[in-house]
Parts: sequence; C-alpha cells; structure tokens
Amino acid sequence: MPAAARKIRKPFLWSLILSGASLFFIEMAVLLIRQGIRRPAFFIALAGIVCLFAEIIVFLPVLIRNAIRSTGLSILFRFTASGVIYVVLILLIALAAVNTGNNLLYVILAFMIAAISVSGFVSRGTLNRLQVYVDFQDSIFAGEFTTCRLRLENRKRWLPSFSIGVEGYLVNRTWLASMGLEGSSEPRWDAKSILEHQVPAQRAVAYFPYLAGGGQDAQVFQVRFQKRGLYRIDGIEILTSFPFGFFRKGRKCRTSGELVVYPELLDKGDFQSRLEMQFETMPLLRKGLGSEIYSLRPYQPGEDVRFIHWKASARSGQFIVKEFAVETIQSFLFLVDESYDGDRPAGLEKYERAMSFLATLVLELQSRGRRTGVILSHQPPPSGHARQDAGEVLDRLARSYLRPAHPDKRDHPFNRTAISELVSPDWQGSLILCSFQPAQYFFELAPSLDNFLDLGQL
Repeated sequence: MPAAARKIRKPFLWSLILSGASLFFIEMAVLLIRQGIRRPAFFIALAGIVCLFAEIIVFLPVLIRNAIRSTGLSILFRFTASGVIYVVLILLIALAAVNTGNNLLYVILAFMIAAISVSGFVSRGTLNRLQVYVDFQDSIFAGEFTTCRLRLENRKRWLPSFSIGVEGYLVNRTWLASMGLEGSSEPRWDAKSILEHQVPAQRAVAYFPYLAGGGQDAQVFQVRFQKRGLYRIDGIEILTSFPFGFFRKGRKCRTSGELVVYPELLDKGDFQSRLEMQFETMPLLRKGLGSEIYSLRPYQPGEDVRFIHWKASARSGQFIVKEFAVETIQSFLFLVDESYDGDRPAGLEKYERAMSFLATLVLELQSRGRRTGVILSHQPPPSGHARQDAGEVLDRLARSYLRPAHPDKRDHPFNRTAISELVSPDWQGSLILCSFQPAQYFFELAPSLDNFLDLGQL
C-alpha cells in the first residue's frame, strides 16, 4: 500500500481529507448512538474507522518517510505478520467498543495502542548509536572462498541492544561501469534492483541477539565472489523487531568501504595449454640459450632430438622443436587494450578469460623473480610507469573493464599517446601488447613492441 501511495500526488492533502472524514463519521455515530439509533450508527462508525486506518496504513508511512528524508535521516519500517494481525485486532476491538460503549473495551483498546507506542520507543533506543564494520582478507580471488568478518559495535554507554539483524550488499562497481550503469539514477542497490539488473553482488547478513552497552560482537562466515572487480558497500541496514515483533524497524548505517576482488586464477593445466598456444605469437622472452621456452617451430633435419616438444608434435602431426629464451630479461610490461568492436556478450566472456590468464601469468612470472607491470589503455598509467608489485598489477586487472572500440583508430588512447609517456625512457624489459586488434592497429606502439598477445585466442 505505501508503494501505491508514493504515486499519489499530494499525500498530505489526502491524509487531511481522510482524517476529517474519519472524525466526522465517528462524531455522527456517537450522536446516533446517544439517540438510540444503533444500526446506522454502527455502519457510520465503521466507515470512520476504515478511513482512519486507511490513513494510518497508506499515507502515514509515506509522510513519515518524507519528513525523515527532509532531515537527512534514514529509517526503515515494515509490518510483520503478527503486526498485521495485531492491527486487525485493534480495528475489531475499536468497532466493538464504539458499538457497545463498554468501558473495558476502551481500556483494552488504549492498552493495545499504547503497546505500539512503547514498541516504537524501545526499538528506536535499540537501534540508536550502532556502528557496523565489515572486514575481509587482503587477497581475494574470484571463484575462491574467503572469510568475511562482520562486526557490530554498540556506542551507547549503558543501554543494551536486543535482537539486531544486519543486512547489506557489496555491489560490483566494475561490472556496473562496463554496463553503463555506474552513476545511474538507481538510489540504492537493494535486493529487488540487484535481481532486476542481475548485478554481481555479495550479500552480507548477520544476527546479534544481545549487545551490551559499550560492547561489541562479531560474526565470521565464508563468502565466495563469482566476479572480479571493485565491490563497494553503499549502505547497510540495521533491523530489529524488538520488543513485541509487531513491526520490523531499522535504519541505514552509513558504513562505507570497498573491496577489490582479483581475477579468477586458472588451474595449472589450463594455464600451460593456453600458454603453449600463444608461444608462436607471444614469446615471453627473447630467443637465446636459456632454460625457458621462447617459442615452438617445425623440426629441421639435423637438430638435436632432445629439443622436440612431444605434446605439440602429437597435436600437430609433425615434429615440433622448442626454442629457448635468454635469461637476462627480468621485467615484463603488459599494455592491455580495453576496447572491443565485436559482439559485446562474447567480448565480455573473452575479456574475463583474458584477465584470468594475465593474472595467472603475472603470478607465475613473479614467482620466478621477474618484475611485471600493467598499463591499461583507458586508465592513467601508474606512478613510476612500469615497476609494480604483484598486488598493484592484480588490482589494475581487477578494475579493468571492456569498452566500445573507437571508430577511428587515431582516437584510441594508445595511438594518441607517445610511448615515452607510457613507459619510462630507461625501461629495460619486454613490452607485450594485449589486444583484440592486430598489432599493426597501434601505429604508435608497433615499433617498440617485443611481443603480442591476441586476447581473442585465449
């Protein structure tokens, strides 16, 4: 009913009209009862009480909500099943009291209405001065279970709080930005709007039966983020039905925070197979006499058979030999193009696979003592240009998202920016371009590139 009342213009005027009608009908019923005309008085009193409860149920929550918004506060109010039954009982007792004039019924009616007032006062004191904190582990990868710690602090010095429920959502802002929904008119991403837009989000919920004055309590549970990206807490609802359970009252806690979920890591076998597929187009190192594989090529007569790659030979039907890389290159810089001009759903799926591949590759290189860095096409380059630790690289990959390709390749950020502005002049290492477009598309970068990674082939 309150949702329908929001669409009615001037709810305050309609509330006044219903109040006046209710008062008029009840006064008329009292006059008729005093004159002994009970049957018409009963129906007139019933009409007055219906008008009164229509005002209370339909318009009063809207008026209270508007008044609270004008003061900058945020209060939630919902009827429970027992609350609805309680209001119906009040209505029936009120009808019986008006119809019979029994003083005992009026006393019971006053007691029941007073219980509602006491419930509102006590629940308000229970919700007052509560603060929520949400803590996660530092390194979180998509698809893996992680520990979440939700902590509730009671800042009231003496007054305890009872039966407190905490509920909120961490919304994937990177996904919203990729879909053009970031900064939309959606006032708050609640359960209904998240389900409607199919937004990747993680629900945080906890229940605290008792919290002493000045005390705090925490609950730890496991969560699993399905998508990488930046998750932000816009607000958390603190709810309670204490003391009688007639109504579920709450308020929005102004807790804010954000969490970065790294791309999902590939398993060892999947990563190695994809890496071998890219050796011919993306050698990770330069050709030399080291111990790491540089590329694969057909076998030439007279070559050492110890260098034959038997798995690749079995797949291709001919002998394939391994070329090894020089060991001197210690740094790798990945230039990631975030644009795509094909089918968007297919591109999003490919881009997610590419981010997972790059994250796994970065960790593999870091484990071997190599330095890595990432520069994204549509985001400012990091300070210090190429030298980043593993956390910084994974953070940038987690926040990256796919964007529509520029109609004119000269408008692409990699073509508008000189290589000296992206990479430090004293950079010594391998520059690897990662894109859905061919390497020749980037005429500013092509002369300086060492390797190329085709994101569409991952």
